[in-house]
Amino acid sequence: MHEYHEAIHIIEHAIEEAKEKGYRKVTKINLVIGESSGYSGDSIRMHYEDAAQGTICEGAEICVRPVKTMLRCPKCHELFARKPFHFECPHCGTEGEPSEIGKEMAIESIEGE
Repeated sequence: MHEYHEAIHIIEHAIEEAKEKGYRKVTKINLVIGESSGYSGDSIRMHYEDAAQGTICEGAEICVRPVKTMLRCPKCHELFARKPFHFECPHCGTEGEPSEIGKEMAIESIEGE
């Protein structure tokens, strides 16, 4: 159900930004969703469609740019992609630690007319 609340937040933000830019209608919303964010692009789209009815965001295309989860090596500080059941740094073999990359859920941009 947290996707519904996030969809409401997306709509509120898009309406505010559309007013600032002088748009009468929002035509596209570009999102960034990290694979470890806890959000699903499909679920966000579904809740968005329901919540956007009757607003200037109704009918806007939702585009999602997925972001892979990245780990950071505490020894050599290298960032590397997390693989299932494999957390070792490919450069030095030290077990990686979580980074903030892949946890994001954000509006990258909106488009309108």
